[in-house]
Amino acid sequence: MKSDKGKKCAAVILIFVAVTLVLYVVQSFYFDKSGIAETEYVLNSVEMDIIEVDGFAIRDEYLEENGANKLILYKDDNKVYVPVIGDSEGVAVKDTIAIAFSSTEQADAYLKINELNERKNELTDLKNLEEMSKVSLTYLNSQIYKNVQDYVSYISNGDFKSINNSIDDFCNGITSKQIATGYNYDFSGLIAECEEDISGLEPLVKEKQYILSPCAGYFVSSVDGYEHTVSYGDIKAGNINPHAVSDLYSEVPAVEKNAYGKIITQHVWYLLTDIPIEKASDIREGKTVYVSFSERGISEIPMSVYDISDVSNGIITVTLKCKYLNEELAVLRKEKVQITISEHKGFKISNNALVKNAEGLDGVYVLSGNIAQFTPINIVYYGTDYVIAHNYEAYYTDEDGNLVYDEEKNSSYRKLKAYDSIIVKGTNIEDGKVID
Repeated sequence: MKSDKGKKCAAVILIFVAVTLVLYVVQSFYFDKSGIAETEYVLNSVEMDIIEVDGFAIRDEYLEENGANKLILYKDDNKVYVPVIGDSEGVAVKDTIAIAFSSTEQADAYLKINELNERKNELTDLKNLEEMSKVSLTYLNSQIYKNVQDYVSYISNGDFKSINNSIDDFCNGITSKQIATGYNYDFSGLIAECEEDISGLEPLVKEKQYILSPCAGYFVSSVDGYEHTVSYGDIKAGNINPHAVSDLYSEVPAVEKNAYGKIITQHVWYLLTDIPIEKASDIREGKTVYVSFSERGISEIPMSVYDISDVSNGIITVTLKCKYLNEELAVLRKEKVQITISEHKGFKISNNALVKNAEGLDGVYVLSGNIAQFTPINIVYYGTDYVIAHNYEAYYTDEDGNLVYDEEKNSSYRKLKAYDSIIVKGTNIEDGKVID
């Protein structure tokens, strides 16, 4: 009895082993004719090489005259000065840049009159709107919608100075639409109130002194004490030493008492940056880079590499040249900056997906249906565990030595597209093989 039972167990074991061997042979044969794979989608991407460093802005804002800086504008202690032009606004010699008053009360009255005149003009424009029924409501709606978009944009960009203007534009747009759709407004009373208030304030501003610009340039209503630190001419001549920014950061700014502004004589200005040499391999003279000042809410200002100092203790000082000047840029000095050295656009591909074909071309296997297709690529950027690549293009040299696009060869290659499924891990993957 036990003997029969043992024989049956042995038979079961033998059958199990035989079936396992058969399955192994079948599986090996199947995998020799097909493959198994893990895939991922390929996507378009943009990779940027960004360097974060300290920067120091240099402008043409020092002109010595009798031992003093002629470009710094000083006020009389007994006067209150009100600028009449905005920061970075251009001025000619003897243009009015400010008005001086004998008291704060007079200065406040002047500012209030300007505000009332602006309001009066807005109300007058609304009052003079005629034949509003002919005004396109579609146009008014588009303008109101634009005002809302501007408002959101100003908040997003931190442009708080423009927010109030966008609110006024929005309110005026709503009023215009109400008038156009039948509402009746009488602005005469509001206009009369403005005129009455202006008449009451005008006697306070009769005694005023116009302050004229000493030279042509761009007015800035602030002085930080670093105007004399570095010669604009030295920077323009390329006379800069390594570690210049570190040295400038240790400088103590001059105390400028009673200064209410200055004149910048050139719109071109420079930004000095100390950069570790290992991060500066792509920096060369004449190259355009894009500079952001995130703490100021300023992004992607194009600048050119103007000069590069010698290396000292692994540091070079790079001088960047900028041809743009506005209200925000005119007050930059000691800043945290982000320099975008280069930008790489293309397909982002995991290193695990990279293969080479028999010709030695880099590429990937794209799963087209259930068929693996080799697709050659041209790698333009290497990340830590990925690359950025373009579609491969073949060229040949003709008899005259010209490089010619190989139409026939390129048409034989499959082109990679966004959202293609590429193989990142697999067994027995070959071009044209069926994939499970």
